[in-house]
Amino acid sequence: MMKKINHKIKSLSIELDKSIKLIELNSVIKKFEKDTDDKYEVNISLTFSYTSGTLTLNRTRKPYLKLVKNINEKK
Repeated sequence: MMKKINHKIKSLSIELDKSIKLIELNSVIKKFEKDTDDKYEVNISLTFSYTSGTLTLNRTRKPYLKLVKNINEKK
């Protein structure tokens, strides 16, 4: 059941206080990337202010190419 829910999450935003160390965020990022399907890529964004920060993880669909051939094209 948990695996189905994890795949439905498209974005995760975590508010950080100033006592958090960046090394502590590695496990959260790695887990989010591990739960992400091969069809998606993970975008990571960190925003800081004087009192707090925000970690934002987004899943975006990887672009794919679709080749279209014109049937009426003469050789």
